[in-house]
Amino acid sequence: MRTSVPCPNCQKAITLDDFEDFSSPFTMKCPYCKTKLKETKVTPFLLIGLIAIIPLFIYLTETLITLLSGIIPVIDKIPSIIVFIGLLYPLYAIYERINGLIMFNKGNLQLKKRQS
Repeated sequence: MRTSVPCPNCQKAITLDDFEDFSSPFTMKCPYCKTKLKETKVTPFLLIGLIAIIPLFIYLTETLITLLSGIIPVIDKIPSIIVFIGLLYPLYAIYERINGLIMFNKGNLQLKKRQS
């Protein structure tokens, strides 16, 4: 499995760590030449996967709060996002890593056309 892909503009390697630093698949920039990039092959499928996994993360967070509220009653007063970040973030990080691997191995990075 590849863990880097060359930039279509400067040909320097964009690594999996660089991909994880992108805020979304729509705002990718080469970390070296700052050229805007787009992926055309697998991004729609990854977005469908994201739509499917968000309810799963919500369900897991609420289930975790329910389970832990019997042991730690104060957890009911903590916002769900804090519980998610504190306890389920490693699961989210694994999900992002898998997305990066799929994009690098199956995807197709291209230069984003400039709008005139």
